[in-house]
Amino acid sequence: MARDLLKDIQDLFVLYVAARKLLVDDFEGEEIRNRLGVRANVFQKAPSKSMVSRREDTIEGQPTRVLLLRYDKQNEGGPYGMGGWCGYYTLLNEIDGDYFDATPYKAVSVLVRGAAGGESFEVGMADKNWQTIGDSVKAGPVEKYLPRGITTEWQELIIPLADFGSMDFPQMGSLVFNFHKQGQGIVDLDDLLLIRKTEQEMLEAWDD
Repeated sequence: MARDLLKDIQDLFVLYVAARKLLVDDFEGEEIRNRLGVRANVFQKAPSKSMVSRREDTIEGQPTRVLLLRYDKQNEGGPYGMGGWCGYYTLLNEIDGDYFDATPYKAVSVLVRGAAGGESFEVGMADKNWQTIGDSVKAGPVEKYLPRGITTEWQELIIPLADFGSMDFPQMGSLVFNFHKQGQGIVDLDDLLLIRKTEQEMLEAWDD
């Protein structure tokens, strides 16, 4: 009886933790769509370029599939002589469809690992207005949130949504990983999540 009760408590705790997060993508499938059912792919402008694939891996002893991002960012040539741009985006809404309401969430989380260590990118978000003009607001480079920067070990990158500034959070369009520093490299990503606010945080936001 005691063991059954303990298992029930553990199962409830697992469900509670899962309910505090929304899985945007775990990169397990073959399609260029995320777990929200909308498009995800690379973006690029010559001479910079990026490529994406998925590969088998292991995280904390568990087999999984991860997203492999290969990039080549240039700082010269292309539009305005600034070398173009490259990165990866994942939509939160269908094109010409309803926008995603991010008000119940407080942070974005993703597992990240570099092939060599020292790689860098910026995480951006676009609401309806930013998506219309084809750009996003960047929270800053990953080094702002990972004291050691990207290494060859898996790390969880967590960025508060407040760091994206005055966004129209009820009408969000996309998440962006933008390679902003010149150079070539490979970055792996897994388990892209949105972390929910607690009930207390929701009440405090409502009072504001």
